[in-house]
Amino acid sequence: MKRKLKLTLLSVAFFALVFALAFGVAELLLRRSVIKSSLERRDHVVELPYMPTKFKPNYSGVFWKVPFKTNRYGFRDEPDFPPERQPGVFRILSHGDSIGFGLGIPAANHYTKALERHLNERGGALRYHVVNAAGQGYSPSGYYVYMTHDGRALQFDMMIVDIEMCTVVTNEALLHWETDPRDPAVPTRIYGGRYVVGWDGNMLATCASGGYWFEKTYVYTDLLRRTLTLMFRLSPTEPFKSERDKGVTYYNLGFDKYLLDDARLESGWNKAFGALKGLQRICRQRGVPFLVMIFPSRFMYEEPDSYRDYATQLMRRGLARAEDEGLPFLDLTEPVREGGGASLYYDFAHMTSEGNRVVGDALYKRVAADLGLNAGGTQ
Repeated sequence: MKRKLKLTLLSVAFFALVFALAFGVAELLLRRSVIKSSLERRDHVVELPYMPTKFKPNYSGVFWKVPFKTNRYGFRDEPDFPPERQPGVFRILSHGDSIGFGLGIPAANHYTKALERHLNERGGALRYHVVNAAGQGYSPSGYYVYMTHDGRALQFDMMIVDIEMCTVVTNEALLHWETDPRDPAVPTRIYGGRYVVGWDGNMLATCASGGYWFEKTYVYTDLLRRTLTLMFRLSPTEPFKSERDKGVTYYNLGFDKYLLDDARLESGWNKAFGALKGLQRICRQRGVPFLVMIFPSRFMYEEPDSYRDYATQLMRRGLARAEDEGLPFLDLTEPVREGGGASLYYDFAHMTSEGNRVVGDALYKRVAADLGLNAGGTQ
């Protein structure tokens, strides 16, 4: 009996070793292929205890062909500054996703810096500093948990948040929340989602549940993508099942469409606006203004009609939800239309430098009004 047990254990150990070796070889070969085919480094993020990815502090690299650096907070092309308020400086904290980050354009051309220039050109005793705290893959629940953890020490005089309904809903839909039973409407921690930091420090685009070692591997990521793609082909989910008829504009990575069914998308809506309400509460507690910028997608300004209509419905629903929740918001639909419409985008959501100028102009008018600035630039 002991001999049989021993042989069984040895067999299990042998096959486990063979599997581990095969997995390791496949992992290294796949990683080499991915790294070799990538034109840029993807080691710009770190995992935090309360969120899956955050831009690294004091990092220098290239993202979408544009060089960038981060300061000690992981904020793009911002100078280092103390967390405390600085005398004579009005600090505006601008949270956002890849649109708020300024994907594909120089930092100086982004709407945050256009706003900053407009405010400082007014003159007056105050100097305005608009801090770009955005990052690729971020979403409102990420902004919220950041502000309740490391961001608690940051002092600011106003907060701005950007959302674009095609992307924010699906970003939130794939995230998992950990909540406090005493306040379940907001997260204490978020995990999983579209992006994880791999075992080698590179960012992987996946659909993670969070916390599992294998989710940080290239082999798992590749197998998951292939599996989800096959499952969608065999049994497509709404709303993507009717994509040809509806012209769906919800952002996806292709392989994740199977997971983005109607129920999960509804959870994305609720998470996004729950987190925004949480950020508004933080601002109220600090006695500072709060503003949500609601971006239209390019689909709203171009053919075919089905895509335009669906994108318009999402925008209208987002505006109505913000109003119902009592969130102060800036609807950018008409400023973008008057500024050039579809020509202001280089893809479905990200704006050109000219698009950011248009947005910066509209944002300046709203911020100046909210702050009660007169012609001399004082409050």
